[in-house]
Amino acid sequence: MARPSRKRRQSASSGPLDSGLGVLMLAAFPLLMLLFQGRPETTFTGLLMLVIFALAVWLIHRGTKIARAFEAAETAKAPRLPRKMLGSALLGLLVVILAGHHFVSLPVPLGLGVLGFGLGVAAFGRDPLTSKQAAVEEDMPHLRTQETLDRIDAAIGLAVADVAALNDAELSRRAEALRSGVMGLMQAISQDPLAARRLRKPVARFLELLSKENARLIEAWGTKDRMKARRRYLARLTSLGEAFEERLRKAGTEQGRDAYDVEADLLWNRMVDKNAA
Repeated sequence: MARPSRKRRQSASSGPLDSGLGVLMLAAFPLLMLLFQGRPETTFTGLLMLVIFALAVWLIHRGTKIARAFEAAETAKAPRLPRKMLGSALLGLLVVILAGHHFVSLPVPLGLGVLGFGLGVAAFGRDPLTSKQAAVEEDMPHLRTQETLDRIDAAIGLAVADVAALNDAELSRRAEALRSGVMGLMQAISQDPLAARRLRKPVARFLELLSKENARLIEAWGTKDRMKARRRYLARLTSLGEAFEERLRKAGTEQGRDAYDVEADLLWNRMVDKNAA
């Protein structure tokens, strides 16, 4: 079983491009004839064209190997040097030199050289020009953003659970509405991972203030200031929600979104919160 697989690998490595290079090597034989025509300038021209031809073949061969490795890899950087295209350009230069001996005007050899370059690119293909990334790596920023949103939701959920333990329906409803509103706004604004990073400090500040207000409410719940603490807590929830919404609105415009688009998202989430409440 090992021998057939080795043959398959060999056949895969020697594809039509290698056979094309083999055919291209046959074009070197007419160039060799220039070395035996006796005149020094002809011999020098023949040597120069053979060197250019050998360099072109080597560049195309190396570029083909690199292109195959690039296609086989899930993630790869594009080669800095487009070897196949440079090799094709050298073939076009050879055509210009050869045609220059048969035409008086320069445009015709140049046109034939461009044609030779184009045929080389068509025969051997182009080099990879852009790097290739795996889909998992492309999705990583969005995955990290979702993980951050989940942690924020869990932190607010703990605060809501502390309020729910007081067995006050109005407080529980308002705290849950704040939670759903904040998370809805975060989902709307955090489509761009860069925007999510800008919101780290405002979110941390929001969670800190919410934790302090919860601690004050729970501390005063068993005292005579219970109703006063309750009213204060409800007012602070409203203030926290409005301040956080304003900060998210600024973050949305800072990341380049249209102001009307941001307002539409905020209005939509506010309507959802009111319906849920």
